[in-house]
Amino acid sequence: MTTRRSVLIHSAAAIAALSLPRGAFAQAFPAKAVKIVVPFPPGGPADTAVRIAQGGMEKLLGQSIIVENVPGAAGGIGAQRVKQAEPDGYTLLQAASPHTTNAAVKPAANVDLRRDFVPIGQTGNSVYALCASKQSGVKDFAEAVKLAKAKPGEIKIGSVGIGSAHHLIAEMLKSAAGIELTHVPYRGEAPAIPDLVAGRIDLMFLTTAKPLIDDGRVVGLGHTGDGPWFQLPQLKPLTALGLKDFVVPGWNGLMAPTGTPPAAVAKLSDALATALHTEASVKAFNAMGFKPGSGTPGPMAKQIEDDMRLFTTVIRERNLKFDT
Repeated sequence: MTTRRSVLIHSAAAIAALSLPRGAFAQAFPAKAVKIVVPFPPGGPADTAVRIAQGGMEKLLGQSIIVENVPGAAGGIGAQRVKQAEPDGYTLLQAASPHTTNAAVKPAANVDLRRDFVPIGQTGNSVYALCASKQSGVKDFAEAVKLAKAKPGEIKIGSVGIGSAHHLIAEMLKSAAGIELTHVPYRGEAPAIPDLVAGRIDLMFLTTAKPLIDDGRVVGLGHTGDGPWFQLPQLKPLTALGLKDFVVPGWNGLMAPTGTPPAAVAKLSDALATALHTEASVKAFNAMGFKPGSGTPGPMAKQIEDDMRLFTTVIRERNLKFDT
């Protein structure tokens, strides 16, 4: 009896919510805590970006925000979970470029951010910095290329997973520099960094390189931006070091399942945009080598389209094959 009564109560509440005019829904939302699924391990860039915005969003929305880490499959496991959630604005995905690479690598097996989600707004933007372990002995990009050519296949480069953005950028590096590297996949940047610092891997593209470079724990070799990067002024873009068309931005941002009411998306986006651009948030993003994102849907939608074009091209030109 209790279960049946609970079902009836919740059903009635859902019907009532659907019958509300758009303005009334916007005023009522959110009426409970909002969950953000971060499909990567704690401590990585996507996780950190959400937690920087979390407190500000809670104040603006008047509700708690629960951050849940669900790592695995280069962000695919958490993305699938959110895709299957009720599209009511209460379960969100902290998406990132690995999701566009997943879709480019295995279109039939992975979520498609363009089809399965609607953008709320980018949380953070960065570049990928190519870093070397101090144990490798290299001091700059030219030395890294020379070492890789002298020891084909012996130099190890880490990534956040097979078919991830980090992996495909490594493939771009191999092609553009004419070198062979051994790929070592991890489940996020956070678990890979200790191995890079310890010299168990030699190279890795990182979106959270600034504190590691500043502290002298790794050697910065260059970055994937299209010009000087404000937090890494000592590093040149890889395009200036001889790698043609080697521009790949790093990003992460909030998304909701397709079908989420536009009023909920708008309210979440407004809260995110405001929370990202407080003085404290900007300082926190800058400290990790990021710029806060716009927090609005348009730039994020464009970035997803740009990523899909880039990564499908890399896969085709490198003739990459992935297990299905």
